[in-house]
Amino acid sequence: MTADATQIRKKYLKLAKILHPDLPGRSADQTEFAKNFLAKMVNPAYQLLNSDRDRSEYFATLRLFAQTLKQKQFQFEPQSDVAKKLQKFPHVTNYTKFFNEITELQYQSLDKLLDRTNDLSELNLIYLIMQDDIIPMSAKPKDSGDNTIGTTAKPASPALRNIQFAQLMIDKKQWVEALKELRAGEKLDPNNAKIHALIGLVQMNQGIAVMAKNSFQKALKLDPKEPTALKYVNQVSSPAQQGSKSAPKKEEKKGGFFGWGK
Repeated sequence: MTADATQIRKKYLKLAKILHPDLPGRSADQTEFAKNFLAKMVNPAYQLLNSDRDRSEYFATLRLFAQTLKQKQFQFEPQSDVAKKLQKFPHVTNYTKFFNEITELQYQSLDKLLDRTNDLSELNLIYLIMQDDIIPMSAKPKDSGDNTIGTTAKPASPALRNIQFAQLMIDKKQWVEALKELRAGEKLDPNNAKIHALIGLVQMNQGIAVMAKNSFQKALKLDPKEPTALKYVNQVSSPAQQGSKSAPKKEEKKGGFFGWGK
């Protein structure tokens, strides 16, 4: 959370090399996972953090999120030992120390990459809660002198990490894990159309057609142009259609979003 633009750029170039699909010594599954992690986690994060304006908006969103948790007297119970230590001894020095310890190991094993990334997320959440202001000076948007000054960009969702993790789980057809991430994201951002669309996608693959239909419809109510919901809403039966059929015909499998049906 304290990194500046130069550090972000340096780390991105390092991760792009580590996760490059042509890196030798990996199995086909590991290569595919590394490619997906780079495309769906690292690249979107860098695109957001590399822009002074977008980074400032994102930090503002996180700061507001942390303040809301404080006001609600939210009791966060971390799972990782290192996050529990930071919660017990909340200091920026400890945050930096623990964070660096995890990042040294984060990409050594792709099998443990998601777990270690989740540990970092827990550290970030504790850091946010214990800080009054997390916006670094380097993240303040610059006055470019054009007519965009005074406008406000749409802030990133506080559930962005949950969405990205869920997409990785959907790629691997791990529906239970994907739904768990999406439900957690829904609590952070209940009016996010993408979250409800992905919940519908998971439910569709789990064979829960009625709930999938409802999730797609909710996503479209929030955003009539939500692409995933538009693509699949007519491929599942509505509650009324379910009641009018004694033996619903089995859905024909197709290729689709994140490899659904393959």
